[in-house]
Amino acid sequence: MAADAVLSQFKQAEEKTEIKVDKKLKVGIIGTGWIAGSHIESYKNMPDVEIVAGADLIEGKAEKFFKKFGVENVRCYPDHKSMLENEQLDAVSVCTYNMTHAECTIDSLNKGVNVLLEKPMCVTIEEAAEIMRAEKKSGKILSLGFQPRGDENMQKIKEIVESGVLGKIYYIQTGGG
Repeated sequence: MAADAVLSQFKQAEEKTEIKVDKKLKVGIIGTGWIAGSHIESYKNMPDVEIVAGADLIEGKAEKFFKKFGVENVRCYPDHKSMLENEQLDAVSVCTYNMTHAECTIDSLNKGVNVLLEKPMCVTIEEAAEIMRAEKKSGKILSLGFQPRGDENMQKIKEIVESGVLGKIYYIQTGGG
């Protein structure tokens, strides 16, 4: 099978619809390490989102992060608690070390803030239960980062690899976009 025939099997991105921007969601990013770069790039492409705050435990790291990504007028904090105390946020991305996911998520939900939680959700089953209790009590949205294994294109990749048309595949790496 020719490369063009393989590539033509994938679903093309649909046309973008117009988004009303009369009200922008105010978003904060907790943790400004590597994975936060994916979050900020996505937020920058959303006309109805304004990144207003960020927090990182390492002094100066948040400021450098936002400058690197060309996002100005972001208030930076030394920790998530001070950010949550001083900002009126609609949502946060929790992009911290795995062992701090539960604390940052629970604190955000308890403050009435929606959460996009990077994977893994947390490190213990007890923390997962606490997070779910906080979500239920808050009435806010908790969205977990996940692998797109069920996505149409991922299923198509699996089908093509399993068909053998590409030969013996021993490693595949993909990226989001």
